[in-house]
Amino acid sequence: MEAVVLGRATAALVLAAAALALPGCTCGGRQAGPPPERFLPAKVDAAVIVPEAGRAARELAALHATIAGFPGAPELVQARGALTAQLGFDPLDPDALEGAGVEPRRGAAVAAYPLPGRAEPAAAALLVLPVRDADRLGDLFARIARDRLGAGLRSSELRGETSVVVFSPAPGTPPALAYAVVERTALVAAGPFAVDVVAAAATRRIDESLAATPAWKTARAALGERYAAILFAPPGSRRLAGLWAVKDGIALATSGSAAGARLGAVVLLGDREPSFRELSAGGAAARLVGRLDPGAPLALRWDGDPSALGRKLLFLLPARERARLGARGVDPQRDVLDVLAPGAAAVLSIPPNLDLTTVSEDTARTDPLLVARFEAVLPVKDPAAALAVSERLAPHPRRAGRGRAQPAPADAKTFRIATPSGEIAWRVDEAERRIALAGGPTGALALLEARLAGDGRGFEAPTMVSAAALQGGLGGAVLDPQRLVASVRRLPDDAFGTGPSGFVVRSVVDRFLEPAARLSAVSLQAELADGALVLALDVEAAAPGARP
Repeated sequence: MEAVVLGRATAALVLAAAALALPGCTCGGRQAGPPPERFLPAKVDAAVIVPEAGRAARELAALHATIAGFPGAPELVQARGALTAQLGFDPLDPDALEGAGVEPRRGAAVAAYPLPGRAEPAAAALLVLPVRDADRLGDLFARIARDRLGAGLRSSELRGETSVVVFSPAPGTPPALAYAVVERTALVAAGPFAVDVVAAAATRRIDESLAATPAWKTARAALGERYAAILFAPPGSRRLAGLWAVKDGIALATSGSAAGARLGAVVLLGDREPSFRELSAGGAAARLVGRLDPGAPLALRWDGDPSALGRKLLFLLPARERARLGARGVDPQRDVLDVLAPGAAAVLSIPPNLDLTTVSEDTARTDPLLVARFEAVLPVKDPAAALAVSERLAPHPRRAGRGRAQPAPADAKTFRIATPSGEIAWRVDEAERRIALAGGPTGALALLEARLAGDGRGFEAPTMVSAAALQGGLGGAVLDPQRLVASVRRLPDDAFGTGPSGFVVRSVVDRFLEPAARLSAVSLQAELADGALVLALDVEAAAPGARP
């Protein structure tokens, strides 16, 4: 029974957090007061922190208005309506929220963490809210306790110098909800341990709080002021158990507007930072991206050190693929990534002969051009080494000559591998110290080399924000949804199959195409900050009426 009560109480607390962490407009700069993380314990499992509540409201309200026009949005509108009905006010209405007693010019937070000193495992959830009007906020808590938790009995309990307001279902029963106001901040908890959680938060020393931890300081500095809300899991969090890539902590952040949304991730590096610093190399891939296929929907660039990247990621290469390369005498680290220099650029396109009914792991391996066409420019450290490994991958044919070695063909620096759907061709340019690589129909390499020579327009990012993803840091990627949707819509009907199954596949694809057609760009950028790897994903909405 206690577990049921705790579950209901925690759900109500999270419900309140979802509403109250998104307050209304600001009327100037932030008001003085402690940041919300100052009241959270250092060892949280996870915490959602809103540095400035009013900004979060403005951005989410604008983003909500944009998303409302997308397919499937009625469910979002209904969810907002249901939340409004449960809380008694619209959480995205600035006037209504200010009327609830929340101060929009300061931050809010909600955190989950283990309760110390318990014989049995127990968890706590703490909500931190900035107070504008303590009486109105108290009335809101009383209504939530009564209507959502069935706890209409109000009392108070003194813990040290902190007066905690307690709501219980009946005399002698455990509390369902408790709160206290400290330093113009409301501390709220639900469940049978609510009073203990609130009292501990009210008396928590600053040096014992999340705000004082090096991990949080590193994540906060890496994120800067770009984001309106942050989800943080520190090192040691139970939420990160078994996730080796983020074992030192991670912060996920978001901001939004009518134009789209930005999602950020900060992966804390801990003692791994020196090995990540080896990735930095300062390549110049942006100028090469601008020479690649102008019709491609996806562009990628890597300005970091390919060799260092391989030492981190090549363990993910399947043993089967390693064996295939080994049979040709090629070691992917030694003969490929160690040969490449920083500044690689590539684009991917959908082939017009794509047949989704025949795509499988085996067909993609034997005929990769059935799945995607591509172009790439790969700077190399040593052209001679690049030529040597190219010979092992696609040796030039030699004519028999009574045991004598024959001269190399005239195009000795160009290599080709034929596939059922075309050819993979590349040329090692010793003067430019790079490899030009194309996978597509015969002649694709010649088109790429013409653009590299300055003949014709190349890839252009669709927006200024996405163009920035092709500049600076370790690397980036840009997806042009309009080009992608146009490519898929040009596919013949039989590319999706025939009969009822083909109709189903086409319907599934169309469900993704409709929202994708409402986007102008999706871009990703990676860079290093002090103690962290920082990723930023921007999703930009297309202008009204825009269609591929």
